Amino acid sequence: MTNKAKKIAVLAVLAILFFTSTSPYFSQAEDGGAGQQASSDTAGQGSDQAVSTSAMQSAGTAGTATEQTAAEKSVAVTEETAADPISYKQTMAKKKVAENSNFKLYIDEKTGQIRLVGKRSGNEWGVPPLDKKMPPANQKFIESPVHIRYTEGGDVRQTYPSKEKGTKTTVKTTDQGVLVQYELKELQIGFALEYKLLDEGIEVRIPFQSIHEQGKAKLISLEPAPFFGAAPQQSKGAMFIPDGSGALVKFKANHQTYFEPYSERIYGGDYAFMTTVYKQVTYNKNELESYGPHEAAALPVFGIYKDDTAFLGIVTDGDADAKINGTPTGLRNIPLYRISAELIYRNSDIVFIGSSGEIPLMQREMIPGDRAVRFVLLEGEQADYVGMAHAYRDYLVRVKGVKPVETKRPAFQLQLLGGVLRKDMIGSTFVSMTTFKQAKEILDGYAQAGIDSLEVTYEGWSKDGIYGNAPDHFPAESNLGGNRGLEALADYAKAKGIRLYLKTNYVKPYEGSDALKPSRDSIRGLNKEVMEVRDPWVTTNQPSSKLFYYLKPDRVYDKNIAKEAGKLAELGAGGIHLQYMGDTLYSDQSSDTPFNRKQTIETWTKAMDLMRLQTGRASVDYGFAYALGHVDRIDGVPLDSSHYVYEDGSVPFYQIAVRGLVPYTGAPSNLQDDLRIWNLRLLEYGAMPSYLLTYEDSSLLKRTMVDGLFSSNYGKWLKPSIDQYKKLNEVLGLVEGQEITDHEQLDTYVYRTTYGNGVQITVNYDSETAHVGDDVIQPYDYLVRKG
Repeated sequence: MTNKAKKIAVLAVLAILFFTSTSPYFSQAEDGGAGQQASSDTAGQGSDQAVSTSAMQSAGTAGTATEQTAAEKSVAVTEETAADPISYKQTMAKKKVAENSNFKLYIDEKTGQIRLVGKRSGNEWGVPPLDKKMPPANQKFIESPVHIRYTEGGDVRQTYPSKEKGTKTTVKTTDQGVLVQYELKELQIGFALEYKLLDEGIEVRIPFQSIHEQGKAKLISLEPAPFFGAAPQQSKGAMFIPDGSGALVKFKANHQTYFEPYSERIYGGDYAFMTTVYKQVTYNKNELESYGPHEAAALPVFGIYKDDTAFLGIVTDGDADAKINGTPTGLRNIPLYRISAELIYRNSDIVFIGSSGEIPLMQREMIPGDRAVRFVLLEGEQADYVGMAHAYRDYLVRVKGVKPVETKRPAFQLQLLGGVLRKDMIGSTFVSMTTFKQAKEILDGYAQAGIDSLEVTYEGWSKDGIYGNAPDHFPAESNLGGNRGLEALADYAKAKGIRLYLKTNYVKPYEGSDALKPSRDSIRGLNKEVMEVRDPWVTTNQPSSKLFYYLKPDRVYDKNIAKEAGKLAELGAGGIHLQYMGDTLYSDQSSDTPFNRKQTIETWTKAMDLMRLQTGRASVDYGFAYALGHVDRIDGVPLDSSHYVYEDGSVPFYQIAVRGLVPYTGAPSNLQDDLRIWNLRLLEYGAMPSYLLTYEDSSLLKRTMVDGLFSSNYGKWLKPSIDQYKKLNEVLGLVEGQEITDHEQLDTYVYRTTYGNGVQITVNYDSETAHVGDDVIQPYDYLVRKG
């Protein structure tokens, strides 16, 4: 090749690189963006192209599908910005349609886009001003007041009203706002968005009766106000996502390349649909892959704060079938941080028939019910995650009617394990870990050590112990002392002023239960087959040999819960711990009229109320929002986030919202890696410690299904647990029943929590001494200032 030819070749390569390089405003808005692989969950984040059904295997918890290993390999990149001053196009919502003492509501009659203005401050909320250089398709996508996902029998597609030809938009004013009706002519789908101006902001409602389908297209989900309050990367602030206790995604121009947004179903995936709970669905059920350990979205909330304004979104209706979509800048080449709620009307799944491969199935009928999202608008000092949490707390108290659980002083939280059945080569053996008489001895040990405020939760007390004959819990296991022994323990505890909770399982029985007939009692999927659930191996996330089923909520309530409540009270139980009801939610697709997740919530809360009525108290694990107001304690409350690669830190949003309304504990302290760090987290988040103990040594649990209780011997943990309780009680006793009024990060590893009575607790997670003003906090230590 001649030198001239070489020069031409080099120039050609450079030209190709120039025209194919990514700029911040180059986007294939009409086909989903270059280089982005669409999935059913990420489709809600801006992909307009068809989503293949095979890609739907990642549905449900796409946030957990974010592979940190892949993201960690990517190098930090800089979001490009225009060299010249950017000229912005202002919002089109200019017609005022409603007004109250705090806000004015404006609308664009052509698109239905809204804008709110604070009457005292002049601050605005809505779609942010857009760069005029942005491609028109992206502008329309961002300005659309609703995103729509639908199917015509195969792929799942996304669109928005202004993209569809012949769309008719009708705007009608109402007493407190405006009703916008959309008729998508080509798809033959129609629905309405009803905006209601409130003293604290605005609520957008989708009346179920306004939805109609007259053609082949079937509605999957609606995502109202997808770019409401979206923030340019130059803003100062963060996006709040309800990941566990809560997490922040701080605004920044320089960050790693993100491959997936946050997209999590509120209250976790639905076990009636495999694709919502498994990372990978395969033909061979033994090769299903579960997600690794991660936190769930326990609260139906989301938000953004920027500069001196913020909004908190609350899914007020339809939270049982919704997901939160939070997208950092860069994805889809849109330079905005945005977060919204996607309201689901139909679920899909992948099933297998013979050797024909993957067969996509979709729910035939829509999940009924109105859907609504409330946007609470915040300004000034309230425009941060603390202000958002206070706003949600106000909603819980004022709107939901949640009343505080009365407490006098922090109680030592003790969990006891009775026993478990071990399968042997021939037959099985009951492994007794704590008999009812031994439990009395443990109570005496704590009483003699000066612990005069104690609550005990007893697990594995019924026939065959833990994993036994659930959902039947009677009689009590004879090897532990039988019914008489349990009654004697209950009487003894009551005489000592100790509240005894009995743990029950009406949700997830083991396959070996004599009270279980899967074909009759268990939920089914879209293919009408019984849904089998296997706990995953810790190392591979693939199914283990532990096979469980999920029970039909209505059936188990009538057959077991309603009948056993009185018997549990007769035993002398001072409360009932309803295992799984606070952290597991699913539907049942057995019949042509499915039992949906909202109905399951109604059943679970009815069970909580019944147990409170019969025994005095009820408790659950983790604490999904629907349990608030129906329980007296939450165990193992989320105290951290999942630490996805796009998250910049965990925050105690959950605790700020609920502390003082219901007591909560952390996970058992005897199962923590580093008690120094754990104690600081309990103090920072205002959680009481708990212990899961046994009278016998945990080595007896070898070859049983209880494989995670490594250290539980009461004799070894008596003094350490008392020392921890007394040390933390000195601090947490000062703030018993108090709400959290403020939370701050003072330094990289230093945090301060302020309570309603003025008490401040500052913790130092660092291995170095921390200096806060004139105060010095030693490594892994804390400082308390009384109000």
